[in-house]
Amino acid sequence: MRRLKFNRSLLFLCCIGLLLYFGVSMLYGLHEEEASPADMPTISKQQAAESAASFIRQRYELHNPQTYVVYQSKKERNGYFQKEKLLESYTKQYGERFPIDYYQVSVKDPTTKRQFEVDVNYTNSSIIGWHENLEINPTRQSSLISKTKADTLAKVELRQMGFDPEDFSRIDETRNNSTEEQTTLLFEKRTNPIGEAKLQVRVDFDQTNLTGFQVNFQLPASHLDWLTKQDDSASRMTWVSMGFSLLMTLAAIVFAIIYRKHIRFSRGLLLTTIFLVIYIMNNVNMYPAFRVMSGDMNSDFAVRFTILFMSAITLLLGISLYLSLVAGIGLWNSIGQNKWPSWKENRFGQEVYDGMGRGYLLAIFVLGVQQVLFYAGEMKFDVWSVNDPTDSVLNMLEPRLFPLMAWVAAISEEATFRFLGIILFKKLFRNNFIAILLPSVIWAASHTQYPIYPVYTRLIEVTIIGIILGYVFLKYGFITAIFAHACMDSILMGLSLFSLGNVGDVLAGLLYLILPGIVGVGLAWLHGKRRKPPIPGEPPPRLEVL
Repeated sequence: MRRLKFNRSLLFLCCIGLLLYFGVSMLYGLHEEEASPADMPTISKQQAAESAASFIRQRYELHNPQTYVVYQSKKERNGYFQKEKLLESYTKQYGERFPIDYYQVSVKDPTTKRQFEVDVNYTNSSIIGWHENLEINPTRQSSLISKTKADTLAKVELRQMGFDPEDFSRIDETRNNSTEEQTTLLFEKRTNPIGEAKLQVRVDFDQTNLTGFQVNFQLPASHLDWLTKQDDSASRMTWVSMGFSLLMTLAAIVFAIIYRKHIRFSRGLLLTTIFLVIYIMNNVNMYPAFRVMSGDMNSDFAVRFTILFMSAITLLLGISLYLSLVAGIGLWNSIGQNKWPSWKENRFGQEVYDGMGRGYLLAIFVLGVQQVLFYAGEMKFDVWSVNDPTDSVLNMLEPRLFPLMAWVAAISEEATFRFLGIILFKKLFRNNFIAILLPSVIWAASHTQYPIYPVYTRLIEVTIIGIILGYVFLKYGFITAIFAHACMDSILMGLSLFSLGNVGDVLAGLLYLILPGIVGVGLAWLHGKRRKPPIPGEPPPRLEVL
């Protein structure tokens, strides 16, 4: 049994992290002024599918419709109301009838091939909007509905959806669109805008009947322009990060060749394999998220192709990871520093055990620092964030597998930006701080496409965390850096399962909270049980015949 040694400095940092985290959480409670929409659904996807199928079956006389459910969010609407401090007003007026977050159900009739996208309130199963997917459905040649009939049917539908038709004016009408089989009427509510956002209703018709009813808010052009510039900035920073990462990979190839005598090329294969297996498994797990990305054109073939394409990209990332590992070994060994002990070394087991303990203490400190950065950003720099359906556990085949991605991030990012990145920039600039700062900025730039605005605040936040992890790596080595990163992400991802509410999800979340500890203790135990190399001069073990 290995002895547990407490590092007083890290224990002190852990206590600071706890105080920061819970202290800021209390401040959030005191300053919470905005009413937020429901964070998680209170109905199941099956209930949403049944509600949508029943609605379409009754309205359009479809038989045995097939359904598929994904989670969706009105990100732009949510962002505008948060940015302008109007979320509470929206929630009071429209949050119950037209929530920002909802389920979207694809309802398809296998006989007629007609397909509808139905938006379902994920707190009470009510229908909040729908439209027929004409790009998938076959064309039906016939004359279009008359103006008078379309206007009459639209006003009837407005009343049934809880609106007063007299409070709306028709602002636009489109006939003979690209499909040449649909009429669209657009109405705008005259009263009670939310800030500069005006409620609009779009009503679609085929030759005889209404085929779509969607509620939207026309956001100010100034906000949409600002949002576009922010997203463009995030995209540019991501491309810059990818460019520098590619240069680092090319440098890794060069240094792997130069220092090949210092490298055992079998090292790194196991970590690379773990990375690839979990990442590819996660690509498959994200099938619903890829359907969200494809929009209405969410054919099964397109989604499967996306999964295959992402898996091919993952394979390239795995090659880059392996090169970072082997080049890092050669570079550090060339200056006489062993930042990553191998399994054959006697200190490996103790290093893993100690690294696991250090990892938990450091993770709690970093989470406390991150909480302070979030709070300062929201209170002083008007930072806000929105839910992203493409990165939500609600859009995964098995949400309980998602926290395994903590190890993908920990292995790949610590290998690339700490194990390789620091030594590369250390050779260039001969300065530890610059050697830590530059790869941290590159790493942070790759995180700016998360839906947190203004995007530069994410760059600052992740750079600060990268600097902390950089000094952790220099002081304690690669294993501790991996565990610190894995513990931090495992805690965050494990807690995300708690919000799903099911007992199984909560238990899975608890498992992920302790998983780094299980991995650390298990590896240390296995290393202690391995057959040690013989001591020179010692006689071989004697065989006993029973």
